[in-house]
This record gives sequence, structure tokens and C-alpha cells, in this order.
Amino acid sequence: MVRLILPRLLRPVSLLMALAALSLTVVAQADQGRVSGSVHDQTGAVIPGATITVKNERTGDERTTTTTTDGLYQINALRPSTYTIKISAANFAPYEVKGAQVLVGQQFTLDAELRPVGAVETVQIIGGEQAALDTSSATMGANVNAREVQSLPLNGRQVSQLYLQAPGALNSGSGTFGDIRFNGRAVEQNIIRYDGVEGTAIIDASPGNLNGEVPSPFRLQSSLENVQEFRVESSGYTAEFGTGTGGQVSLVTKSGSNAFHGGVFEYLRNDALDAANFFDNIIGQKSPLRLNQFGASIGGPIIKDRTFFYFSYEGYRLRAGINSVEAVPGAQSRICLPAVGGVPCVEANGNPSRTLALLPAFKDPAAVIIATGTGSNLFDVAQLQGKAEVDENAFALRVDHKLTAKHSLYVRYFRDSGTNEQPEGVSGRRVNFVAVPQNAVVGFQSFLSNNLLNEAKVGYNGAFTRTNGIAPTVNGIDLSKISVNISGNTANFAIPGQGTSAGTSNPGGLIRANSATNGRGQPYTAYSISFIDNLTWTKGRHAASSESRSGPIASTPIDLVAALTFSTICRISSRIVQPRFSTLETLANQVFSTMVLREIGRGRASITSVTLRTNGEFARM
Repeated sequence: MVRLILPRLLRPVSLLMALAALSLTVVAQADQGRVSGSVHDQTGAVIPGATITVKNERTGDERTTTTTTDGLYQINALRPSTYTIKISAANFAPYEVKGAQVLVGQQFTLDAELRPVGAVETVQIIGGEQAALDTSSATMGANVNAREVQSLPLNGRQVSQLYLQAPGALNSGSGTFGDIRFNGRAVEQNIIRYDGVEGTAIIDASPGNLNGEVPSPFRLQSSLENVQEFRVESSGYTAEFGTGTGGQVSLVTKSGSNAFHGGVFEYLRNDALDAANFFDNIIGQKSPLRLNQFGASIGGPIIKDRTFFYFSYEGYRLRAGINSVEAVPGAQSRICLPAVGGVPCVEANGNPSRTLALLPAFKDPAAVIIATGTGSNLFDVAQLQGKAEVDENAFALRVDHKLTAKHSLYVRYFRDSGTNEQPEGVSGRRVNFVAVPQNAVVGFQSFLSNNLLNEAKVGYNGAFTRTNGIAPTVNGIDLSKISVNISGNTANFAIPGQGTSAGTSNPGGLIRANSATNGRGQPYTAYSISFIDNLTWTKGRHAASSESRSGPIASTPIDLVAALTFSTICRISSRIVQPRFSTLETLANQVFSTMVLREIGRGRASITSVTLRTNGEFARM
């Protein structure tokens, strides 16, 4: 059958999907914290009109409010940081708390008892954390503060591994973005936000996935060097969260302060420190390994108490050996008569079959035969020790500026660029992955009055990904333009009925992005733009907040793809097949010739598909 996907026909559908993605919800800020409590005297009587001043110890930014007639107060929309809280009232001594840590999405509660004039009380909070029990919410979750982000040992410095501190978190794989689930929910139901802006991969909720389908080896989609702290809501979260029923992850990026801070780091792994694995021992050669993860960061003031910056860079370099084990057609002398189970390898005119030119394509010259088929088994088992190469560079920049006492602005942008080329089976073909995730936000905060706060944001989240196959040229045949798939079971290691659990070699450069990586990938340049406005009104210890979010989700259209699929091919003559379709000739720039390998082993293997190339990308269907 022939299937066509026409981009122009899909554009109206894409437009409708983008319009459907527009949403308006009523929620509150999830990337900030708040301070609340009450003020009373030594007899327990409330103190109305007391002045509460909250000062950010890192930036010097101050917020002020007064207690109500009930002695209650609340200050919302505080950036996660360490604060000094000062309380003063007429005829009472000042009260001060230093080192109060406001966490993302959390409430710091301070009920203060003021003493008569003449006594001064200062409280220093050591460690900067409150009790583990949060009585202000029924949410099940966990906060990961700056000390934990910086100090906890992580394999690969992937922030996703810190999600496991939340109740209900489960690592279903290697601990990457695509492997963490919450309370049995699929990873696609997780929502990740950076400074309140969507940070998912557009197609699903895994920033580490290529095209939302293939787990990638990339680590720095959100570099750990950029993360100040974050909170994971695993269940029971409030209405301020939406668009997903799995884990709600809110990350706050680092910003500068009145003091300069920075650092330089490098982590490394080397095969000189490792032992050979099981598959290395089969061929007696240890896989190479060179891993270097390095970077630097610096932040500080541009103008004291007013303008701050933070910049970071992290690089990742990996050269690692990969062992592939697959079944390959045996030697020509065994496949062709008079070998047991052999077949005639001649054409009608008596000349040798031209399809024999494809036999070397199934096994790379560097591959080693580790088991030879016997009897009617015309397949051998080969092992190839290849090398994967990963290069990744992540940059981040944030600038905070205080325009006036009531207005502030910040801009944050980070970009990761990763390339990965790795072997795919024993045929010598390789897969090349490219991913360039980007995330940016511009935020403007205004105090309209003492109890009315508005914050507007514009966010951008993009996920550029490409997946391509690379294959060698064998006997003059350019394998990068074809794919030859052989189906069927073979008995390996002379064990009757034992199937090829490692699979059968598939020559050709046509690959696609799915869980098996066994076809050709679609090009995705997906992005989303968010328009966010949050208005918070505070009255005493109560606050009402509404947030509107809207924005399109868009993606570049997929180029024309055509495929011809044969469900069964038996005894196909040894010749080059050149499909011709008059309906495609005006659409495709080129339709290449696909060589069909004749039946091997008398029906135990057959070609199942032939793939065409058009003016766009490759695809097998």
C-alpha cells in the first residue's frame, strides 16, 4: 500500500489544534512563596497595625505590610530566598527573625510575640528550614532547597533524579526525565515549569525526549547549575496547578545577589577505572569510555540593590563503547547450493545473483562472529563493538532589575545544544540525534497598592529535534537511502527452537523515532509561547489570586512522505525494483531504487518493506 502525508493538508488541522491549545484558567503562582502569621503580646492579645518588613538577604529587596484588626498578616509572591523579617509596633520592642527560608510553592509561618519597650528580641534560624510537616496545605510533595541541589551526589548531574525525594515518585529506568513517574501516572502526564513557564518537550512532558518518543542521552536540558531550588507536587495539589495529572515540578532558576559568587567544576569517568563487562569479555576487548562533564558559573550585582546577573555554562563530552549483538546471514558458500538448506543463487540467464552484493551489508567488517549456525540454520551471530559520541553545551543567563520601589523586571534565557552519534546494530549503520531545547521568560512585577500585586510574564519554550541514519556504501550501493528488514526466527548456538533474542541485522540508513528506533525520524521544530498574568489581592491572612494563561502550541509541518509496503515477498526475482507512481512524480523530487534481497533460507526470512525517499525526510511505514 501507499500512504501519503501532505503538509498543506495538515496545516488547517494544526491551526485548529493550536486554537484548541488556548486556555484560560484561574490558578495562582506556583514558582514563588509567601510569609504569613500573627502578632500578639505576652498575654495573647492581638496587636493590630503592627508593621512587618520582609527583606531579601541576597538582593536587599524589601516588602512591607501591616497587621489587620485581628493581628494577622500575609505577604505573597516572594521569590524563594533567605529573608530577614522585622516586626515593630508602638509601645513594643522590635522583633527580628534572620535566616527565614522561603521555599518555592510554600508558606513560611511566623507567629510573633512582642514584648514591652526596653526588651529587644532577635531570632536566628539555623539551617533555614521549618519543620517537615506543612500544616498550611494538604498537598503531598517535597521541596528540594539550594543546599540539597548543590550537595546531593547525582550520577550525571541530572536534576530529574532529585524528583525521587517526593512521595509517590518511581524511577522506571535510569532516572532521566522520561523515567520518573508519580503514583502510577505515566511520564507524559508530568508537568515541568521553569520560573512558571512550561518546560516540557511539547509532544509530551519529558524534556529529555527526542520528538517526545525516544529517550535521549542528553543531560543538560535544564542544567543543574541553573537551578536554585524546586518543588515536586506528587498528589493532592491545589487548583493552582493544571494541564497534567502526574507530578507537578516547579523549578526556580538562580539569580544574582549583592555579593559575587561563582564556581568551576569538572566530573570525569574513564575506562582505566572500570572493569570489562560481560559482552567485553566475549571478544576479549574492553569498551572505551571517556566522560567529561565540566562548567562554570558566576553571579553578582551590576548595580547594588538594583540590578543583578547570573550566567552559567556546562559542557558534556562522552566517548563510550557500545556492544551490539545480532544475527546475520551466513557465508555465501552456506546459503547457496549445495549446502544444507541452501538455495540456487543464479538468475534465469545462469549468471550469479546480483542480490549477493548485499550480503556484506549485514555485517560491518569490524564485527566478530561469536556463534556460527549449523545444519539448516543459515544465520550466524555477530558482535560489533562501536563507539557512541555525545557533545552537549548548555548556556544560561538571567538579569534582574528593580525599576522603582514598586516595579521590577527580570529576563531569563537558557539554551542547550546536543549532538549524539551512536552505532545501530552490527551492520555498521549509525544514528545521529540533534536536540536544541530552549526556554525563556520575561517577567514584570508591579505593586498596584499595598495589598494588590500584579505579575505579567511572556514565556517561550522550544524543542528542536532531528533524527537521522548514517550507513556505509557497500559494493557501490549507497545504503543510507535504503532499509532492508529481514523477519523470522533463527536457531542460534545450535539450540533447536531458540529464537534470536538480540534481533536480526537490518542494513540501511532509514531510521525513525520511536521506542525501537527502527525506521526514519520526523523533523520536529515544536515550540509554545505563554502569556501569563497573575493578580493577587491580600486581606489580612487571606489572599485571592487569579492567573490567566494563554498561548499557541505550534510545530513545523512534516514534509511529504511516501512508502510502499509489501506484506509478503516470496521468491522475488533477483533484480532492482524501481516502483513508479504517476501520482507521485509531480510531488517527489526523487524516488530511489531499492534493491530487494531474495529469500534467504527457504522462507525462514523474507523482506517485509521497501522504503522510498521523497523531497523531505525518510520514513518507513
